[in-house]
Amino acid sequence: MFLKRSFNNPVPSLASLAASAVLNQPELALKSYKDKCIQNYPLEIGKFTRFDLNRLGEALQKLELPKGVLVFTTGSDGKFEKSCRTESPIELVVVCDPEVKDEVAKKITALVKSGLLPMDDRIEYKNPKSHSMITCDITKAVIPSRFLHKLALVGSDEQVDELTLKFVKDLQVMSGDDRRKFHKHFVQKHTGQMNKVIKGEDARDVDLAKGIISYTGMGRKATKYSLLRPIQYTLDLVMIDAIRSATESPDRYAQMLKNMPRGAPEQIDYMRGLGLLPGLSDEDVRDLKQAYTLGLFYFQTAQHLVSAGNRGQVQFQIPDRAELVKAYADAKRILEKIKSKK
Repeated sequence: MFLKRSFNNPVPSLASLAASAVLNQPELALKSYKDKCIQNYPLEIGKFTRFDLNRLGEALQKLELPKGVLVFTTGSDGKFEKSCRTESPIELVVVCDPEVKDEVAKKITALVKSGLLPMDDRIEYKNPKSHSMITCDITKAVIPSRFLHKLALVGSDEQVDELTLKFVKDLQVMSGDDRRKFHKHFVQKHTGQMNKVIKGEDARDVDLAKGIISYTGMGRKATKYSLLRPIQYTLDLVMIDAIRSATESPDRYAQMLKNMPRGAPEQIDYMRGLGLLPGLSDEDVRDLKQAYTLGLFYFQTAQHLVSAGNRGQVQFQIPDRAELVKAYADAKRILEKIKSKK
């Protein structure tokens, strides 16, 4: 006898069943999963990111865009740490001359709408001759991090190198007021969120006292803003300040950026090797990398639970409250040490 499928009670997907199992027994399910994958978590996530971006790059190449057009992505895709497309679509930045913008926009917009991959339909277009690489032309925010973590999908190595050199020169003439804007709206803002979580003044995303993580996707995103962002933007500001110091040639700084690893844990090692993180001990470096990795794990776990279960929000108990408390405390302590050495 066959059972008829009811549209009012659809058969649940395997992903939604798995999400329900985790939410029903989060401490048991998450502990097993975390213990198995946490050590190499950023590297494994990088494989998923590369796979999707390779597909997108191939599709962009087939558009046969005019010569000289450069298309790159940024953010977590640029860092090779994106794992949930439905909660975090790909951002695209297009660098092209105004004469070909309409043609390029028509082709890229069609690709975005094709459904190949979830992509942000707010595409940023930049004129290489007149637009600064330290601002976002959509939000008008001063945020050098967007170009700092770029990943070219279309364009030659020569074009990328040329634009990276322009970015370095833009940073070296960056005004003190623009630096203060970046510090206030990104570094200071998210460091403040971290401090409130640690003090228990804001438990909406992360409740350290109870060991509970929440995610709604509407500005409330687990460990993203209170743990990942303070580390990311503090590191970015250190690199930005090094370039602004102009103690080396622009070409030297451009090469430094070209060689910089994509993931934050590897970026920490790289910057320390360049002498940009003086005063950090081996233990500090280890603890900061571990704090970041744990934050990334819980942020993306929350994303997948929301996405797989088609839920508007999730809240779950974590198996290692003391470990997450330590991660926040370590991040705060080490970031303050980094800032004091600037």
